[in-house]
Amino acid sequence: MTQQESQATSSSAASEVIGEFPCTQTQLRFWILDQLQPGNPALNVSVRWEIRGSFKASTIEAAFRKIIQRHEILRTRFVERQGNPWQQVLDAVDFKLSVIDLRGMPPEQREQRILSIGEETASAPFDLARGGLFRVALLMVENNRAFLLITAHHTCFDGSSIRVMGRELGEIASAMEAGRSPVLPDLPLQYGDFALWQQEYLSSYGFEAERSFWTETLANAPYFEVPSDQPRPAVRTTSGNIISVAKSVEFGERIEAAARKHKVSLFAYGVAVVSAVLYRLTGAEDILLGTQIAGREHSDLEPMIGVFINNLVLRLPVRPNMSFEDHLRAATETVSAAVDHNRMPFNKLVEVVNPVRDASRNPLFSVNFNLSKAFMEDRRYGDFELISAASQSPGVVYDIGFGMVGRPSGWRMSIEYNTDLFDRSTIEHILQLWQGVYEQALSDPFAPLAPDRISEQAPASATPSIIASSADPVSSSQAAAPVRAAPPASENLASLSSADRIRLLGEIWAKVLDVEKVGPEGDFFALGGHSLLALRMLSAVRERFGVKPDLAMLFKHPTLRGFTEVLLGPAVPEVLAHARTPAPAWERNSYKQGTGPCAIYTINHPFLYYHLANRLSDAISVYNVNMFGAAEAEMSAEVTLEDVAASAIRAMDIQPDAGPVGIVGLCVNGSVAIEVARKLRQSGVNVAFTAAIDSWAPGYFRSMPWLNKRLWITERRIKRVAYFVRKLLSGRMRPITFLKEFRVTLWLLKVFSPDRAKASAEETANSRVTEFLVRTARNFKPEPIGEFLLFRSEASPVRARKLLFGWNESVAGRSSVIDLKGWHEDSLTFDGMRRLASVIEERLAHGNR
Repeated sequence: MTQQESQATSSSAASEVIGEFPCTQTQLRFWILDQLQPGNPALNVSVRWEIRGSFKASTIEAAFRKIIQRHEILRTRFVERQGNPWQQVLDAVDFKLSVIDLRGMPPEQREQRILSIGEETASAPFDLARGGLFRVALLMVENNRAFLLITAHHTCFDGSSIRVMGRELGEIASAMEAGRSPVLPDLPLQYGDFALWQQEYLSSYGFEAERSFWTETLANAPYFEVPSDQPRPAVRTTSGNIISVAKSVEFGERIEAAARKHKVSLFAYGVAVVSAVLYRLTGAEDILLGTQIAGREHSDLEPMIGVFINNLVLRLPVRPNMSFEDHLRAATETVSAAVDHNRMPFNKLVEVVNPVRDASRNPLFSVNFNLSKAFMEDRRYGDFELISAASQSPGVVYDIGFGMVGRPSGWRMSIEYNTDLFDRSTIEHILQLWQGVYEQALSDPFAPLAPDRISEQAPASATPSIIASSADPVSSSQAAAPVRAAPPASENLASLSSADRIRLLGEIWAKVLDVEKVGPEGDFFALGGHSLLALRMLSAVRERFGVKPDLAMLFKHPTLRGFTEVLLGPAVPEVLAHARTPAPAWERNSYKQGTGPCAIYTINHPFLYYHLANRLSDAISVYNVNMFGAAEAEMSAEVTLEDVAASAIRAMDIQPDAGPVGIVGLCVNGSVAIEVARKLRQSGVNVAFTAAIDSWAPGYFRSMPWLNKRLWITERRIKRVAYFVRKLLSGRMRPITFLKEFRVTLWLLKVFSPDRAKASAEETANSRVTEFLVRTARNFKPEPIGEFLLFRSEASPVRARKLLFGWNESVAGRSSVIDLKGWHEDSLTFDGMRRLASVIEERLAHGNR
């Protein structure tokens, strides 16, 4: 049994596995993307419905439970064996409807709170190894009005599933209230049946015909993208925003009439308009545009919840003197041919075309287009009504995504874009241009498609070379950007010579790629490798040598020599401060590559700081360094906090000419941050600020009189219980999570339900690291330091402000204490994160003057 299987088993031991199936190709793609960036919020599907009328929260929860029991995909988890993912269906999963009462909140504050909760629920990560990749929150705003916030992982849910779930929820809930049985047809299939069918199809003649079509269609295709305003990060990011414009009902009537007149679908008409926009923006005459198809051709698939969508690549030729009508005719032929060959899974298409891999770009296309009527139909069910509402995007997948959604009130045109690449003003211009091209197409379809050439306004360095013909998928300007490094290799591999390392890893490559031999300069993907083979190779490396490489590393270093060097690492470089003893190995994660010189480095708690990148300006880079992967032997009693700080600095890899940096740490990590900042300043680095959250000076608490300590502990316990009880009663906390917060209830949980009491891998790693750092901090004597920022959560008493958390004797400059909402780690959720980001931007701006 693999480690991942073991974790999955322990996390769901109370449930029985009743079925195991291969993953569909779409699931495989999303699983691979999750391996590239675990917890990637862009892989979440977020839905918001409004409920009006007479309803009960208990009935809504019971209806969702029936839906989960009806659809196996909502009781599915994923395990890995030798680089291959499998989906396992459980007989039952935990589900609890979170009910949040906003009825007492002033109306002017309520909308912002709804948006805040929606953003939080939409972007919270899922663990694919745990069953039930689905959560729902009910926000009560009036006695007869509420919002349902639904979030599911894309491995088990797609847009068409929204309509299925809405109908079933309405029918089941209304039937329960009326005391009757719901009228729902029996499901002819479950998702696992579809997965088995697709597996058979991939070895059939029909698949070979699809392969031939797409190989010919995309032969020698360029990689199309809109030149960005900012340099492209070395690793693709998901930071995004969306701007929209609501169109009148009359606009919808006009485009539908135009489509009928030209005898084309509304979608084909939209493709012609968007590709004309892209031509006018770039002047490119060979445009690749992505879109999604429902993938539910068979009627048996229509009533199912699951992920059936598939990406299609539309290759659209554009000629300078072509009229819109001529272009529409050509675009319609392209759309028709692609739809006729829609059974080629996108994951397989990437394998067939085998473009040069680039960790900073999506394969095959960077711009996406979707047009549809609202997935959710507004409808009354008994005493209540379900109404679709605009949902919040948890993260972007493409550079630019054009979207049109039609509702009875009219069409909405939206552009979702990556904020690390594009300025809002550029996207606003594109949105205006999009509307203008629609207007021109409607009023004068015979006019030529004259280019607007926004690309001429962009610097020459912003225009990339064609990816498909590039020998190196990462440009020299990007090569300096950091990629998450693997922990040090195990001793048996690290002790070998460079040639022996390459030979041993080369043997694994050759076996996975099914080739006789791989030379040092052999490129994994050029030799026929693809994402799934890459995962098998990484799994084999991990099992044989005990190191933990990831896909992002392979994408940036696809040759055997390059991969070996980055995996095992060069000789340890000189650092800003030398460790006196071997200190724990740290790992650096890049949350966002900013366009400016400023950078934030957060210490440990990698999942807490994930949202900070989206809160800060696009100009600011955000990194996390953590020691969660450190071995027990690296946490010996001889290691001092100064050693830990020096090791963290090595992982940060801050260049001597770097711009202003900020260091952030929570609790004992605040002490680490303060020591890191002191060492960096000594070496000449421009440290704009240091932020310590709920971080008491080492030794301060122990120096207090015994009675004062007991009073403080008692006060904190009372406040802590009150805080988490309020959180539980408001529906913002699951009962199991609540029980695990306190020693007595955790002990009871261990006695009566030991499997539920087990800590997650993240909780275990965090606890282990925190205990180690607390030990090292006991003997830490901080040297005098300059001004730094102290943040106080509700877990610290108000008097901590006056005491400066015990740092008075060490502070040489003026320091302040800033309040954050929430208890300790909760203070780094959305409201607290906004406050933290605001202060950070202010301090960095001051330090950059």
